[in-house]
Amino acid sequence: MAKDLKFSALLDIYGGVLTEKQKDMLELYYNEDLSLSEIAEQAGISRQGVRDSIKRGEETLSELEEKIGVAAIYEKYDAILDGVIKAADGIIADCRSYTTTKNVIEKLERMKNAVSSGRN
Repeated sequence: MAKDLKFSALLDIYGGVLTEKQKDMLELYYNEDLSLSEIAEQAGISRQGVRDSIKRGEETLSELEEKIGVAAIYEKYDAILDGVIKAADGIIADCRSYTTTKNVIEKLERMKNAVSSGRN
């Protein structure tokens, strides 16, 4: 069973809707990086029982993300903020090298447009 680390983020967002057992096992598996065998030993159940619980939890998290999309919204805004930071760095560099005001205005307009497009 290969670990898909997106479930760690989904667990942070939607973990409250899982059963306590699913949440605990997903936290141990993804956040504590324990193996199925280690979790089974801790929980006093079979390795297959741990795997089944994790799989059900992953399915629930995936369904919630598909329906609600909070993680996708975070990713979108992270990309927009990365663009704003990059543009700000460019403006700072222009100001330090005493370039023309026109270059600074163009970069500010691109920043504004990136942020505005993210609102839609």
